[in-house]
Amino acid sequence: MSAAQKGGRLTTTVTRRSLSRRVFGTIFSVAMLVVVVFSLVGTAYVQGQLVRLAHDELENQIDFITATLNCTSDDTSILHNLSQQNTRITLIDADGTVLYDTEADADGMVNHLSRPEVAQALETGRGSSERASSTLGEVMLYEAVRLDDGTVVRLAQEQAGYLSILASMLLPLAGLCVLGAVVSALAARREARAIIEPLLDVDLDHPVRNVENAYSEMIPMLERIETQRQELKRQVRVLADNDRMRREFTANITHELKTPLTAISGYAELIASGMVSDEADQREFARRIHREAGRLTSLVNDILTLSSLDEAERGDAQISESVLGSREPVDLPRTLDTVYHRLETLADTNNVTLSVRPKPAIVTGVPRLIDELVYNLASNAIRYNKPNGQVIMSCGIDDDGAPFICVKDTGIGISPEEQDKVFERFYRVDKSRSKARGGTGLGLAIVKHAAVFHDAQIQVESELGQGTTITVHFPKEQTDFAGLGA
Repeated sequence: MSAAQKGGRLTTTVTRRSLSRRVFGTIFSVAMLVVVVFSLVGTAYVQGQLVRLAHDELENQIDFITATLNCTSDDTSILHNLSQQNTRITLIDADGTVLYDTEADADGMVNHLSRPEVAQALETGRGSSERASSTLGEVMLYEAVRLDDGTVVRLAQEQAGYLSILASMLLPLAGLCVLGAVVSALAARREARAIIEPLLDVDLDHPVRNVENAYSEMIPMLERIETQRQELKRQVRVLADNDRMRREFTANITHELKTPLTAISGYAELIASGMVSDEADQREFARRIHREAGRLTSLVNDILTLSSLDEAERGDAQISESVLGSREPVDLPRTLDTVYHRLETLADTNNVTLSVRPKPAIVTGVPRLIDELVYNLASNAIRYNKPNGQVIMSCGIDDDGAPFICVKDTGIGISPEEQDKVFERFYRVDKSRSKARGGTGLGLAIVKHAAVFHDAQIQVESELGQGTTITVHFPKEQTDFAGLGA
């Protein structure tokens, strides 16, 4: 068994024991509460029944004694000869004087006129009451009847009180407590196992599969786990894609850098070895070295720009500003005009007509990135154009009130399946002639990152052999300066 399995089993055991203790405490507490309540209620019921039966017995006894005393003139003698077990008999005169008592000397007893049962008997002919005895937990029951001669005969009987009955039940209650503890322990163990079982059956790798058999309270948690699991899988895929792109990017950079470096090294070696003695050939080789060095410089500049954009996207606003520069109003017509003058020579070399159709529009952004965006769109349109083709750069405000930049060409076009791929790094549509066209393969990747940095959307409309139109739409909220440019 692995350490992880042992740890999981130990954790489950500890959890089950902890839950068992809690369930035991709950069940035992409820059981004891039930025992206590039923004991108190039962004791009160039993004590009430005993009192009622005792009263009935006293009534029967006193009726018999009353009938006997009313038939004789010597009450004291009759009472002396009567034997009533556990019953105290007292004869009281009409003025409350005790004439006779079976348990005490009548001469030493206090006047009983104030006793409730005596007063009631003198008034109505019959009276009863119950009072706590001097003995803790006992009560005295009294029944009194007025005789024909005006005297009152009273019977008293001691009856077990509430506390006495409860005390007599302590042993059975203790047994119930022990039984309750045993039953609670067994029930707690069973319930804890029943509660834990669905939790142990949860498959955290596929939590949604357990929704049908899980507790309803667990469903939100399982759904949240599933959401987090999917998010983790997505992040893992993103990391894997990023790692793949990084490796591909590194391989592409190595390849792209090696090509001009190899050419430069080869041409320089031929010149250094004296194999190229003709002055015209030397100038041609020097021209080729200069061309490859320029290509190498452009590639390095594009890589640095992409690196700055990547760093800015991962950082906060302060880092972005330190890497790329601060945001400010950018006059789009002026930017297009600047790019036009820089690309005039390239357009003439490729026999392409380059024109600008600006309308007033201003975007709040980083000037260098906006310039890079326009330059790369226009240079790509020139390089991948046809002889005698056209490239039109335009800008303005669209129907929704948002600024835009548009570059339209009459070039080779892009197939529908490649329109999303052209913005990947080092991806070229015309792979057979891309090197001859002089591009680095990073221009449209820079366009994409620059647009994302400015929260802009890129729209591509293209048809093979007919040309391509790429429009960058900037957010509407950045149009505060629209109409100020010329």
